[in-house]
Amino acid sequence: MRPRQYARAFLGRVRRGVGRLRRDARATVVIEFAFALPIMLMMTLGLYEVTEGVICYMKVVDVANTVADLIGQTSIAQGGVGNTDFDNYYIAGQMVMYPSSGSNLGIAVANVYYNSAGASPTVSWQVQRGGAAAITNATSFVTGLGSASGSTIVVQASYTYTSLLDYFLTSPIVITSEVAEQPRNLLPPAYTQGTPCPPASGTETCN
Repeated sequence: MRPRQYARAFLGRVRRGVGRLRRDARATVVIEFAFALPIMLMMTLGLYEVTEGVICYMKVVDVANTVADLIGQTSIAQGGVGNTDFDNYYIAGQMVMYPSSGSNLGIAVANVYYNSAGASPTVSWQVQRGGAAAITNATSFVTGLGSASGSTIVVQASYTYTSLLDYFLTSPIVITSEVAEQPRNLLPPAYTQGTPCPPASGTETCN
């Protein structure tokens, strides 16, 4: 066989070998992708659900802080907070939850005051909205936070998170956040029991 013919035959064998290798590689890639795709989809869906849950939790924390801050801004001119105020605070909390639905948001508020030594926390009133239960740990939650004849506003926000995908998180999850806020304007010694509810005057009620 002449050198030129030998070279052509050799190149032909190389091309056929490369062609077989490429076909084998494509087949391998298809098989690997078939195995990897379900896993990638599961990871993507799971990450989406967990991320949405974390975002919802952060919004619930924001709701509790927002409502506590609004109540804490009650001025001396207002003299306290009443039924209409709490309705408005609840609406504000629902707006914070946007774009999540605020229909199953629950808010409970308690006013806790302390004695002249800043101890013995006592609940003076409680209010709930959105079907929330009364706060059962209001006094223990603020233990150590008291000031002489001062008070603390305790807000507990709760929200039932239901995943849109319902893939990994198949059951609703109740998210709860509890915060404490000091009144800014209704301070002792004029207000030894914190924010009045119901107000000292007017037609408002505390319920």
